[in-house]
Formats: sequence, C-alpha cells, structure tokens
Amino acid sequence: MLVAVLEDQTLMREYLGRLLEHEVGATSVIGIGSMAELRRREGELCGARLVLFDLDLGDGSTVEWAIAWTEREPNTRMVALSSVLGAFPFKQLQAAGISLLHKNDTQSELVLALRLALGGGSVVSRNVQELLSACRRDPVAPIKLLGPKELRVLALLGQRLRNDEVAEILGCSVATVADHRKHIMAKLDCHHVEELIDYAIRHGVVHAVTPPAPTVTTAAAVRSGW
Repeated sequence: MLVAVLEDQTLMREYLGRLLEHEVGATSVIGIGSMAELRRREGELCGARLVLFDLDLGDGSTVEWAIAWTEREPNTRMVALSSVLGAFPFKQLQAAGISLLHKNDTQSELVLALRLALGGGSVVSRNVQELLSACRRDPVAPIKLLGPKELRVLALLGQRLRNDEVAEILGCSVATVADHRKHIMAKLDCHHVEELIDYAIRHGVVHAVTPPAPTVTTAAAVRSGW
C-alpha cells in the first residue's frame, strides 16, 4: 500500500512513516518536506491510498493543494495533521472530506484515526474537536472580530508578506490593504506587525489563504471592486 507523508520536520516525518508501516500496513512511504518538493514530486502521489499532511510545510500552506487533490484523486484518503493551537480551516477541509488530526493526539488515537480514514471514514480527533469548541467560546476568536476580507488580509500578513504582495494576490490596491491592516490592528489591539503575525499563527489564520501565482494586475483588480 502506497502512502505519503507531507511534513517539514524530519524527525516527525520519519516517525509518521514508521507508524504507517508498522500499524497501518503501508508498504511504501513517500516523504516530502516542503511545498517546493511537493510541486516537483506531485506525480509520485498518484495512486496513493492515503496522504497524511501537515497544514503548513514551512514554505507554504497545504490546504488549497489538499482540497484540489481530493478532487483529482478521489480514491486517496486525505488526513490533515497540525500542531496549530488555534482554529483549523475546518469548514474547507470537512467539506472536502478530509480528516483532521492533531500532533497532540496520542499514538493510539492517531493509529485508530488513520485506520478509520483508510476504511472510508472522515475523522475529527478529540484534540481538534476541543480546539474547535474553544474557538467557538473564545470572545476574541478572529472569526468573531474580523470580516471575511480582513481575515484574508490577516492570513497573508501572517505569512510575512508585504502590503504590495498582499494587494497583488487579493487584487486590490496597496492603499486598501494598508487600510485593512490598520483596522485589523485596532480590532486586535496589536501595536506592532510582529504581534499581528503571532496572532495569525496562534489562531491558525495563516492557513486561510495560500498565495497563488499572481494573475491579476493591481489596476485591473481595483476595477474589479474586490
């Protein structure tokens, strides 16, 4: 059985590979440690029974790639694994039938969840459920404080992109991004950009948007009315 592990931490990637071999019956494990490597080796994943992937590989989020892969390879079971202590991009992943696990799950919980996923189930582990519940109760959760456009801007700023880079990706003017950034910092009571980045990471907002290749010029985007 062919499986793949997408994880940027070498020791964790090796551990998960061994776990899949010894506990789930994998006979061949493809290990990938970055989005750049994933783009080069994507073809090797065709036909894999299961892909276990971290939500962030260091050089980019895997969320949009994973959702697209479920459409391209519907027979592959997709399982997201993360150490994020904030909100998962839960609705996007659940809608795509992707299981959600956390690195704080015990080994027995991971094994059970992986077996259930391979059997066709969609699994949300106990730790992820607790995080989602805590997020719903949290009065300062980003989804309760920020609008949809502000969340997208925060996601990209959390990936340390400049205002002009955010503007190009979202198809709006730099002035619009700067205005959103000012309002976001005021709402979150952040006084420095590093505080903003830290908030985005802690709450899992950085996974909300994956920077695509620029396809729209800023001028055209302003006319589009983003």
